[in-house]
Amino acid sequence: MDLRALRRPIDSPDDPAPWADESAAPRPALDGDTTCDVLVVGAGLTGLWAAYYLLEADPALDVLLVESGASGQDERGIGACSARVGLDADGIAERYGEAAARDARAALRDAVVEVGGVAAVEEVECGFRFGGELVVAGDDHAFARLARQAAAATRWGDETHVLGGAALAEHVRLEGAVGGTWSPEAARLDPGALARGLRDAVLSRGARVVDRTDVARLSAGAAVTTHGTVRAATVVDTRPHGTRRTAAALATAPLPEAVWEQVGLARGEVLAHTDGLRVVREASGRLVAGRAPAAGRTRPVRAAARSSDALHADLVTLVPVLADAPVTHAWQRPLAEPGALPSVGLVDDHAWARSGGTGPAAANVAGRTLAELVTGTQSALTRAPWVRRG
Repeated sequence: MDLRALRRPIDSPDDPAPWADESAAPRPALDGDTTCDVLVVGAGLTGLWAAYYLLEADPALDVLLVESGASGQDERGIGACSARVGLDADGIAERYGEAAARDARAALRDAVVEVGGVAAVEEVECGFRFGGELVVAGDDHAFARLARQAAAATRWGDETHVLGGAALAEHVRLEGAVGGTWSPEAARLDPGALARGLRDAVLSRGARVVDRTDVARLSAGAAVTTHGTVRAATVVDTRPHGTRRTAAALATAPLPEAVWEQVGLARGEVLAHTDGLRVVREASGRLVAGRAPAAGRTRPVRAAARSSDALHADLVTLVPVLADAPVTHAWQRPLAEPGALPSVGLVDDHAWARSGGTGPAAANVAGRTLAELVTGTQSALTRAPWVRRG
C-alpha cells in the first residue's frame, strides 16, 4: 500500500488518533478569578487520575482541573496498558536498590488491574481487556536475550513465560518470528474513551474542569491563566515536561475476522517486537501499530521511526496479509525517553506528577501517588523510587 496519498494526515502531529471524539465540544474556559483547594494543571490521564483519587480520599475537596486544549482528548497512544516502562527492574535496582525495584514493579503491575477495575466500577466503556503482553524475537540472538530476561524477572515478582515457535503461533503469527515471551500484566483499551470517562467521573464528584485555558505562570499557591487567576491551597502540575520525542503510529480500518484468524491476538494481547514495533488489536477490530524503543532495550528509536511509510512497510513485512488493509489514521505519538519512569513530587504546596510518557498504567501510578502525597497518606506508593519530597 502506498501511503503517500495520505501524506498530510500521516506527518502532521495535530492529526487525531482513532480514539479522538472530534464531535465533542470543549468545556467552557475559565471565567475570571477563582479559588479552590487543589488546582490540577493538565487534564490528561495523569491529571484526571490525580483528581479521581483526591476526591475518592476526600469528597469534600474543591478540585479544579485546567486544560489548555480539550480535556480527555490528548491521549495519542496506541491503546496498550502495560506494566512495562522505560526502565526495567534491573535498571531501577541499579539506581535505587533491590527493594525499591520490587516495590516499583509491584506498583506498576497493580496499576494495570486498577485501571481495569476503575473502568468497570465507573462503567467506562473503553474496550478494556486483559490479554497480557507478547514480546516477539525476530532472530535467535534476540530470543536468547528474552529468555534470559524472563528467567531474571522472577527476582522482581514478574511472571514471564518463554514461548517457542509453536507456542507463540497460538497467540500471533508473524513472518520470521523464532519465539518470544508472554507476561500477564497488560491489557488493551481505548485511551480516549478512558480519559473521557474519567473526566465524567470527576465531574460527577463535584470537580470543575475548564478547557482552552492556558497557564501563563505557576507558583506554589496560584496560577495566572489567560482567563483569570486561580488561587489554591495546593497546586499540582501534570503537564508533560521538556521536549517530547515522537514516533509514527497508524491504525487500519476494522479488519474482517478472516484476516484476524491469520494474524492472531484473539485474546487481546499487546504485542511488542524486538525491533521496536508495537501492535494492538483494538476492540472494534482495527489493528493499531506504533514505534517504541526495541523491546528489552533502552536504546533510542531511530530517526526513521517518524515515518509512517516506514512503519507500514515494516508492519507488512511481519504480517503480509495486511498489505491491502486500508489505513484510516496515521499520527505522531509521544515517546518516552529511554530509562523513563513516572515522576511525582511534593515540595511545600507545589506538586507535580508525570507518567514519563509510558502509557495509561504509569499515568495511573503517577496520579494515584500524587493524590496520596497531597492528602498525607503513607503507603508503598509514596515510598516509590519516583517520589521526591520537599
